[in-house]
Amino acid sequence: MKRAGISRVAVEVIILVIGVALALLIFSPIGSYIFGALGRTSAVGGQTTVTVLSAEIDESNSTITLYVKNVGPSDLDLDPDDDSNYNEEWQVFVDNKEAPISSTDISDDTMSVNEVVQLTCSAPSGLSLSETSSYNIVVYGPGGTQTEYLYRGG
Repeated sequence: MKRAGISRVAVEVIILVIGVALALLIFSPIGSYIFGALGRTSAVGGQTTVTVLSAEIDESNSTITLYVKNVGPSDLDLDPDDDSNYNEEWQVFVDNKEAPISSTDISDDTMSVNEVVQLTCSAPSGLSLSETSSYNIVVYGPGGTQTEYLYRGG
């Protein structure tokens, strides 16, 4: 004799689907809250960041001068082995080609928050600079800092 109604397998599948749906509803907000809180704890001290405020190409098209600002939250330690060689602390790339730093206006071993330093770089080998062209500039600084700037010629 057959019983009328839903089969046992169908009931188990429905219960399983409802259980998974409830688990997702419960654990998704909690999971995102937990992972969000963990992400914020790493940012409490915060990684110091720098940004390029502006860039200028000289009239002879042989150098590019960058004005780099420490936006915080901490001071940057600028302590190269040789005080005149800031290529160890800073690296500048113009359109993926290294532009060696020829001079700076760095006066001490610390770049304070909101301090702006001037980095003057020679044109990268194999690249002709022009005031009317656009360039993608990437700056790597001390303490693992990095910034990207798009120079738009005019």
